[in-house]
Amino acid sequence: MTRNERPAPSGGQEMEQVNARLRQLVDVDRRVISRKQTIGYMLFDGSTGFNIDGHKDLFTNSVLKIDLSFQSVNNLIGGVWDIVDDFLVSFIIEKTRTRWGKFIPYIFMGGLPYAVIATLFWLLPLMLPAAAVNDFLHVGKFILYILLNMLIELVGNFKGIAVGGYLSTITPYPSDRRRLLAVSGYFSIIYSRLPDLFVEFLLDFIKHGIVKSNLPSDQLIGRSLMIVGAITTVLSGVIISWYTTIARERVHQKIEKPRIRDSLRIVFSHRPVRAYLISNALGSFGTGLSTNDYYRQVLDFTTFETFAGIPSFFFQPTTFANYNKLAAHFSTKSIYMIGQVFAKTFYIPLWFYGRFLKRKDGKYFFQKPATKYTIVKGEIKENTLLSLFTSPMLPVTAVWECLYATFWGARSISISEISNECNDYLEWQCGCRNEATLAAAATLLCKIPARINGVLQPLYLKWIDYDQTAYTEGREQSWKAQKGIFAMATLLPAILVLTSMIPMFWFNIDKQTRDRMYRELNERRTATAEHITHDADAESGTE
Repeated sequence: MTRNERPAPSGGQEMEQVNARLRQLVDVDRRVISRKQTIGYMLFDGSTGFNIDGHKDLFTNSVLKIDLSFQSVNNLIGGVWDIVDDFLVSFIIEKTRTRWGKFIPYIFMGGLPYAVIATLFWLLPLMLPAAAVNDFLHVGKFILYILLNMLIELVGNFKGIAVGGYLSTITPYPSDRRRLLAVSGYFSIIYSRLPDLFVEFLLDFIKHGIVKSNLPSDQLIGRSLMIVGAITTVLSGVIISWYTTIARERVHQKIEKPRIRDSLRIVFSHRPVRAYLISNALGSFGTGLSTNDYYRQVLDFTTFETFAGIPSFFFQPTTFANYNKLAAHFSTKSIYMIGQVFAKTFYIPLWFYGRFLKRKDGKYFFQKPATKYTIVKGEIKENTLLSLFTSPMLPVTAVWECLYATFWGARSISISEISNECNDYLEWQCGCRNEATLAAAATLLCKIPARINGVLQPLYLKWIDYDQTAYTEGREQSWKAQKGIFAMATLLPAILVLTSMIPMFWFNIDKQTRDRMYRELNERRTATAEHITHDADAESGTE
């Protein structure tokens, strides 16, 4: 008997092997991710958002003090650089084959290396003379700002594209992946929200005189953002770097390194992938203004969403806990579309409610609530909480938060699953995986409109007479600015989300196609694993 031959099994053994083989082929609900790796991924996933990047615009406008026109120039330069480095990064990752895997080395770059660069960004005001910081048109400060943003973009792209590809290789079993996404997604809601929550309360405490300091409020806000920004960046970097030591990739890659032209052709030539890419691109059009900007700049309550969202806490686990049950009855496309639509379209009635109804004092509902006073020890003092809770926007925002929380699990998990299905669909159709190219293509098509937004947003803010330092220096925005901020934070995002769903009607992976795809992929991957094992045995001389 040669070493490449195996002894023929007996009849009973043969039947047992056949049965085992059949069990493997139909078993698409196995768990291969260990408890340690699950906990590790939860911390990793939460740490990617464990920052205060949501307050970067406030930092840039009011602390670092970069002129709005300069910001528009930076976004134009950054947009061109972003498109160039996307392709560079994807080409490098696509051709990578290491003992740690295809993606894990680049995820490490999003840890401590990224943390060092991001920390420099948050501490930039301390590295410059006061005259430069207070000069909105200081050229040297602006050049440093551009260079740091470009480095952050480059290293962040390595991490972002690698994480997207890694998630589709962490397990070959979709139900195993959905479980991981569900527990990590729900954990991330709480864990990654902590820095933002801390800053929101801190800003309101400073603004309303609860935190006392010898420093003026604008300087105290600046110091707070610098300190919290640097600390959270370093902590998240440490956890991300640690996770790469236990991360595993379990879906085999072809040993041959793909030709980039072939990868691009494969990605763009399949209908569901094209539908996903176009939908993503349309969904990336936006205003650059969020409801948090509205709460801060118009209502003067950064913590408004936090208080309004208290009832939503009871609704958040709903679709996280039941996502696999939903997936057993509906296609990922259906869950994705419903999650996206219900998460945003309530903005439309919310805008009408706030913009056209008036309070007794003649102001519109969406404007800053009337200041309330109480008598404390014989002194008349402003009652911040009473003012907040008398805002007519509070109850409708609470209803919206409950709806958003109910569908948040379906939305967040299905966003990842749609991308994973596209990667698996390409493997099913073509026999190869092109995660980095698909991620780069999706990122590129999203970043083009996003960068157009980045160029136009500062110009739009100038057009509505937006005051960059009004918040930190205790002034109200103009009536024109208030109207513009409210509309751009609510009405337009809802319309854009509805528009982005149109291409998904051409996403032709229904439930039956999806289930058949994973059964056949499981069979193919099992055969590949057996082939690799057999070849390894043959090379080692094992009979």
